[in-house]
Amino acid sequence: MSTSDSVLRVPRSTAEITLTIKGSRFIARAQAAADVAAANAAIDSVRAKHPTATHVVYAFRVGGNTSEEYGMSDAGEPKGTAGRPTLEVLRGSGVVDVALTTVRYFGGTKLGTGGLVRAYTEAAQAVLAELPTRTLVTRVTVRVKVGYEHLDALQRLLKAYGAEVLEQDYAEDASLCFRVEEARFPELQQRARDVSRGTIDLIPTP
Repeated sequence: MSTSDSVLRVPRSTAEITLTIKGSRFIARAQAAADVAAANAAIDSVRAKHPTATHVVYAFRVGGNTSEEYGMSDAGEPKGTAGRPTLEVLRGSGVVDVALTTVRYFGGTKLGTGGLVRAYTEAAQAVLAELPTRTLVTRVTVRVKVGYEHLDALQRLLKAYGAEVLEQDYAEDASLCFRVEEARFPELQQRARDVSRGTIDLIPTP
């Protein structure tokens, strides 16, 4: 899934809420996870914090700057009643690079499959409502060769558009690799063509 399809958000910190439903205690926690390894580490830390919990359900959605990956687990709850509802809430929330766990301490009253779906959905929605987030700024990376007669003009443009220069090499021509906000790229691309009389064509790397 491309992150340019919609405005996405990432966690700025961590949120945790507790719900009590028919005696069972649900502790939902949402925290930042930039990749699958970070998500697994976050899940493991929650398991370690709640070693006597009946279930530690989770879902994650990571890789917001590239291609997204998802994961989930019912953690012993009936199939489809816990991990799937949690993941569906995540996918509909616009929040990425996040791991969401819901710890359940059984209170003695069975909720049934429908009750479990509602409980885990409610817990996920509640914790995401409390989670501080910021907008994910999607960037494109560009590699370009440029004649020295246009180098200064291009460098001024990159600075004006807030581009981050990653690599520079000066040989027969100058070679630059830079990253810039996706929303600002089309205008930068046109300005580079203009200042170089069409000789600089900025093409994002795949």
